[in-house]
Amino acid sequence: MAKANLVLPNGTKVNIEGTAEEVAVLISKCSVQEGGGTVRTPKKKRAKRKSSSKTGGGSKKKKEGPTSLITELAEEGYFKSKRKIGDIQKKLEEMGHIYAIESISTPLTRLTRSRAIRRIKENKVWVYVK
Repeated sequence: MAKANLVLPNGTKVNIEGTAEEVAVLISKCSVQEGGGTVRTPKKKRAKRKSSSKTGGGSKKKKEGPTSLITELAEEGYFKSKRKIGDIQKKLEEMGHIYAIESISTPLTRLTRSRAIRRIKENKVWVYVK
């Protein structure tokens, strides 16, 4: 359904709803009879999309944060041997991502809660494994 908002020269506001042809006819009649006017058509609201790549293909855009990077390391088998938080920080730096240890500890805790990785306390220090 097409919609149009007209403001006539005398200040009268007219809202028109109908098929595209009906709206076009009414706009042309109003503009001819009243000597013209400002025609405003309401903008359509776009539905919010979930993250998707602009290149198409429907694949989701990967978030580049410590959680996704650590998950990627886990999927690649990095946690087959025990790793301390400092080791994980150094590995992320090698990949070109520099994070403070405080920025890595929360994602590690969340990943252990979701059971993506496990942690064990050895000599009063947490070590992470899969």
